[in-house]
Amino acid sequence: MKNLITEIEKVTRVSNLNQMSWQEIVEKVVLPKMAGPRETRWCINDMFMNFVADNAYSIYITDKYLASVLFEIALQRLSCGAVLHEPTSWPEPLPKQYWDYSSKWDETHVMTDGCYNFVCKAMDTCMKCEMTRSHALKVLLGLVSHLSQDGYVNYGYLLPEKVKEKSAELYAHAKRTAEEFGTFEELYQSYARPEQWAKHKIWFADHLTDLDWDRFFEDTKCLKGNFFQRFIQKRTIKEDLKKLSLKVAC
Repeated sequence: MKNLITEIEKVTRVSNLNQMSWQEIVEKVVLPKMAGPRETRWCINDMFMNFVADNAYSIYITDKYLASVLFEIALQRLSCGAVLHEPTSWPEPLPKQYWDYSSKWDETHVMTDGCYNFVCKAMDTCMKCEMTRSHALKVLLGLVSHLSQDGYVNYGYLLPEKVKEKSAELYAHAKRTAEEFGTFEELYQSYARPEQWAKHKIWFADHLTDLDWDRFFEDTKCLKGNFFQRFIQKRTIKEDLKKLSLKVAC
C-alpha cells in the first residue's frame, strides 16, 4: 500500500495521505482528483485509467470491495465509446454513493492510451472480482468480435490511428484473457455466430467433445443449399475441425 500512496501523492500532489484510511484516500483523492466529478469532466480521464491499470493487482489485494468500485468505473469508461460490446447495466452495479463517477452521463469517446493500458493490464484482475466479471468479459468479447488476428477493425468500430496500429495485439490479449477466464458456454455464445465462427475454428476444434453439432450448425448458419449440399458441408466442417483438433493436440 505504501507504493500506492506514494504514486497517488506524486500524481495528485496531495500530501500526507498515510494519515488517511484507504477508503478515505479513494473517496477524497483518487476519485475526485483523478476521475473527476461529473460536472467537471466530459469523460473519465487517462490519469485515472492509467493509475488503476498500472496498479490493478495492488489495488485488488488492498481492498477487494474498493477495487471492484474502481474497476467498474474504468469499465464503464470503456463502455462509453472505447469498446463496442453486448449491453450491460449502468450506473449499476456501482453502489449509489459512487454514481457520480459512472460514465452513463458522460460524452461518448473513442479508446485512449489509458483505455488501452487498462485493457492490457487490468482485465485479468477484473475477471477475478464478482462485481466486475460479467462486465469485463463483455468488454473482452466485444474486442474479439470487432477486431481480428491480423489487426483488421470491423466497419463501424472507431479506433484512433495510434491504437489501430496495435489492434492485433489488443485482439490477441482480449482473446487470451477471455478464454482463460470465460466458461465454455460464455465463449460459445460469442463465437458461434454467422459472422464470427470461422475465425474461431481453432477454439471449436479444441472443444469438439463439448459441441452439440445440431446447435452449432443452427447457431452459426454456416450451411447453404439443398439437403445433399448441406450434408456434404456438415461432413467437411466436421472433418476440418477434427484435423485442426489433431494439430492443436500436437
